[in-house]
Amino acid sequence: MPEPKGKKLSVIIPAYNPEQTISPVLESVLNQELDSELEVIVVNNASTDHTVELVKRYPVLLLELKENQGAGSALNYGAERAGGEILVFVGADLVLLPGSLKLIEDFFAQNPEFAGVVGNYTALPGDNNFVSVYHNLFTVYHHQLTEPEIEWFWGALSAVRREVFLKLGGFNTTYPGAGAEDIELGYRLAEAGYKICYLPELRGIHLQRIKLSTMLYNDYHKSVLGLKLYLTRKPRGAYPYGFSNPVNGVNLFLVFLSWLAFLGLILAGSMSYFLVLLVFWLVNFRFYQFIRQKAGMIYLLAGLILHWLGFNAIALGVLGGMAGLILGKGLESRSKWI
Repeated sequence: MPEPKGKKLSVIIPAYNPEQTISPVLESVLNQELDSELEVIVVNNASTDHTVELVKRYPVLLLELKENQGAGSALNYGAERAGGEILVFVGADLVLLPGSLKLIEDFFAQNPEFAGVVGNYTALPGDNNFVSVYHNLFTVYHHQLTEPEIEWFWGALSAVRREVFLKLGGFNTTYPGAGAEDIELGYRLAEAGYKICYLPELRGIHLQRIKLSTMLYNDYHKSVLGLKLYLTRKPRGAYPYGFSNPVNGVNLFLVFLSWLAFLGLILAGSMSYFLVLLVFWLVNFRFYQFIRQKAGMIYLLAGLILHWLGFNAIALGVLGGMAGLILGKGLESRSKWI
């Protein structure tokens, strides 16, 4: 007789118009080998493309929402209907590497004291345009700065014990857009005494093609939400998020200083702006070295510019978040800018 299977894993994929990526994502999930029983749930977030038709070709459970309520709502909807003891959240544009689900399965079996686990992107994404590669490396680098035990969560690739997830009420769905509900869930897990692990071996290939305008808006928007979260919700624990490392604090100071220096350049011909830019690049030497090692010199040169532009957007987002808090617009504010 066959050996009885272990705990059931439920993979939940929120989907809003991912027709370009959903097929390889589902194939990467369904081709995983593991001892546990596997359940795959796709929650269609009112897609207007051919996502539903594509998903119906695979042996998965398709759930449909009548309107796009955001990734957090879709994941909550799937979690409530999942049968697995372990919930695995995978983005609709993330291809799992072989063995990913086995890593998750083994981790929870061997570490009963942990309630959640978070993964990372592979160093290089599925698309090789400059912005996509830079954005991917920026995320990977900062995840790698964290300690093994963390107090944040990441909706793109993560897993959590279903009992714990439901007990805490799942993702907070009152935040506009995406970018805060997963981090905030990590805060609530930590506050409730549950442990979360960053598992660097758990990786997936990010397939989304990112445009410069998209990157800058996301950097701004996540900075607004991130500042509000940090000041109003972050537990004063011992596990800082990689994005909040001291170098990024220096980066923000240099960007603010550069705005004053730019006025000096325009009004008096001062060259101090270029000195601040040079200092910014020197401070981030290790990150640029990481880009060169993983992607090469051409992407490093592009990364110098994109990193500077991105931090200008992040700095603006910090000001937007502070303005929002001063004006009484908290995390639940529907404003796109503050």
